[in-house]
Amino acid sequence: MKSKTDKPTRLFWRAWWRSLSVRRPQALVAVLALGVGAGVAAMLLNLFSSVHRKMTEEFRAYGANVIVSPPADPKGGAALFDQGVLDRVKRVGEGRKAFTAVPVLSVVARLGRLPSDPRLPEFENAVAVGADFRALNALNPGWRVTRPPGGDRGEAGVEVPGVVIGARMAARLKLASGGSISIEPASGTPASAPPATFRVAAFVSTGAAEDDQVFVPLGRLEGLAGLPGKISLIELSVPGETKEIEGLVRALAREVPGLDIRPVREIVYSAGTVLDTIRWLLVYLSALILVIIALAVAATMTAMALERRKDIAVMKALGASNQTLMRLFLA
Repeated sequence: MKSKTDKPTRLFWRAWWRSLSVRRPQALVAVLALGVGAGVAAMLLNLFSSVHRKMTEEFRAYGANVIVSPPADPKGGAALFDQGVLDRVKRVGEGRKAFTAVPVLSVVARLGRLPSDPRLPEFENAVAVGADFRALNALNPGWRVTRPPGGDRGEAGVEVPGVVIGARMAARLKLASGGSISIEPASGTPASAPPATFRVAAFVSTGAAEDDQVFVPLGRLEGLAGLPGKISLIELSVPGETKEIEGLVRALAREVPGLDIRPVREIVYSAGTVLDTIRWLLVYLSALILVIIALAVAATMTAMALERRKDIAVMKALGASNQTLMRLFLA
């Protein structure tokens, strides 16, 4: 025997199916609005992820974003520290993807062209930078490195025995076609080795101070300047946002107290500002789109309610509960 509730149940499903089949445009508009909202939200999230990755790569091209250096010498001399600090710095950065640390020694040196040219000065004063140039170039991918005509490329880029000279310094020494140079520490440097001869392996152009410098393998420059195991600074490339970089700076300060550890503000905080602006712009756009979609759905639901006002009145007169009316309305 059928229960008394069978008819109301059948009536509900019949009304639901009839509502869905008769009011297809309204239902389609509501479903499309919700689908568009979900699609736009997913698209904006994916867009932010792509922009974040791309902007991080672009700012990384500007070079090191954290510098580790010794405190300034009150006597005005060159401030140096032990190269063994590098291992402690790398230990702090372990586990961070794309973390890079490059030790650098800077020494004032005299550069001479070989063979000498009577039309040129006997020597040019320049800053000799001791570093692994491959690592330094990877840290600064925006540098333009070119080779002398017919230069040997070596295994992977610049050959280790050679030096890389800045474009402006090369022009002053008439080294456009390569050749060799002599390097000796300037007066006042505790040199323990005679002038050394180096082959020009490549030229570097950055549009900055590097164009007037010469890059020498770190070990060779330490020996030439009589500064074994000493460096001037460590250049770091620390991935992440501003807060993550500041956290690593604090960790480094605890690990190597007494050294000056500072973020390069032009890179770190500019990157943070740009990424924060993009993040909030996408949040506001997402919120605006969701509000528009909510208004569209509300307008559709209101139109449906106005169309059913007579049906609702009849069903209330027949004793339908508010719950049943709401279920039919949402149908």
